Amino acid sequence: MRRTIVGTCAALGALAIGLAGPATAAPVPVTALNCDGDTYQCTANLRFGDNNWKASWGANIFHQTPRSAYRAPVPVTALNCDGDTGKCIANLQFGDGYWRASWSANIFHQAFRSADGARLAAPVPANSLNCDGNIGRCSVNLQFGDGNWKANWPATIYHL
Repeated sequence: MRRTIVGTCAALGALAIGLAGPATAAPVPVTALNCDGDTYQCTANLRFGDNNWKASWGANIFHQTPRSAYRAPVPVTALNCDGDTGKCIANLQFGDGYWRASWSANIFHQAFRSADGARLAAPVPANSLNCDGNIGRCSVNLQFGDGNWKANWPATIYHL
């Protein structure tokens, strides 16, 4: 009962400020992924509406060392984020192809963030997104400096 009341209040609040989408909205594709070592945030551009929707989440930003290179993350074949659930889901290239990684993300419209904040934060492009089921983390290579900078964050790795 309490969950129903909380859910109803949250839905009404979202409708009041005009952010609620359809209840059956599917996750949307990610068109770009950037990470910022100053704010320790990764931000994904979402292919949705006017294309000004974003997803962001906290990440560890670090320099790759030979000692940390022993991990065996697997490549990500698709990345989608869902504004209704506040989660991003990555399809993993592993086993039978039904392995996924998910993590919480802040989903927001770019116009709702301050222009100064967007200007001051200087995210760098990211590529080679991988997830590791053994340690429950996803990581991405950052196009910064000597090319050995990485970002990683906790993720739930699961099989469909």
